[in-house]
Amino acid sequence: MRTYKWMAAIVLLLGMTSCGTYYRMVSQVNSDGSMHREVYAYGDSAFLAGDRTHNPFLFRIDSGWEVSNLDSVVKFNCWGDEDKLNVKVYRTYPVVGSESFSTLDGKEYSLPLVVPVEKLRKSFRWFYTYYQYTATYGELPDKGPVPLEKYMSKEEQRIWFRGDQEALIGLNGIEQNNRLDDIEAKFWKWYNRSQYELSCEVILHFITIKGDTAFVHQLADLKEPVYGKYFSGKDTGDDGSPEEVCNYLDELSQTKYFSSLYADNKKPMDDLFEEKGRIAELFGYAVQFELSMPGRVVSTNAAMQKGESLIWKVDAFRLLDSDYMLVAESRVVNYWAFGITLLLILLIGGYCWRLYRKLS
Repeated sequence: MRTYKWMAAIVLLLGMTSCGTYYRMVSQVNSDGSMHREVYAYGDSAFLAGDRTHNPFLFRIDSGWEVSNLDSVVKFNCWGDEDKLNVKVYRTYPVVGSESFSTLDGKEYSLPLVVPVEKLRKSFRWFYTYYQYTATYGELPDKGPVPLEKYMSKEEQRIWFRGDQEALIGLNGIEQNNRLDDIEAKFWKWYNRSQYELSCEVILHFITIKGDTAFVHQLADLKEPVYGKYFSGKDTGDDGSPEEVCNYLDELSQTKYFSSLYADNKKPMDDLFEEKGRIAELFGYAVQFELSMPGRVVSTNAAMQKGESLIWKVDAFRLLDSDYMLVAESRVVNYWAFGITLLLILLIGGYCWRLYRKLS
């Protein structure tokens, strides 16, 4: 299925409510600064039988990872959506910040979603030892030919892609609904314009190959009128494919040049369009990131806490706005420090008492 077909389905049906494929990542930070990590996925029968070319994970399974098939298929509830898991990979890092993941060959564009930059800072403060952990998922570098800022403010992006509630404080249900409807309409205008611009880039490429200079100029002249008549008023996802845009160009210019161009180059035009929009694949994945810290958690920006686990949802939508940083801080009681302090107090107190008795 072509990217422009399934991207609309992902954004509309999955992006607003759920995601297509879930992964569960469970990480335990230890007091010595090491970290144990397990990642769960659903593999096909070939992978379970040992064929690593059927890798179901988003990253390369190198020699540092151990693979273990689960005894049975586990149903996994992730943010209200149910998925299946039947295999896990796991490893232990001597220090947090070691290179945890590497992208699959040919999918280097998935780097922001697959490879977080992790750091752990350990701070000794006599009675307590503090652990500050951060994992930063980078902003998607390729968000298409149209900047989001042309349609959505930074605040609107945070609301729409990350569920930022601060901007909605003080609004009642009706007001919140109206605000979200307005942001949604802006999102679809950005999406439709992005699809349209990608199609125009593809069409221009093939006109240039043919050397039809006159139609290069005609495309430039028709570009805005076509968008204004057929796309600008839409606030839901549209196909926006090269074929559709070629048909609209012919309809407005009363020619058959553009539709003939598409008919003669259907596969290469669709392939180029798919290549330009390949990053859309990332919107079909999400990771439930679970983290356990040594001691007691004192601060975090986790969306949820279940027992000792801090839980975030990581997906490509959250990387559209800016870098996405997961933050957690915990502290461990240094009982020995309390013991030494108490002993010192007793010793000093006893010395002072003996000195007082001697002087008196």
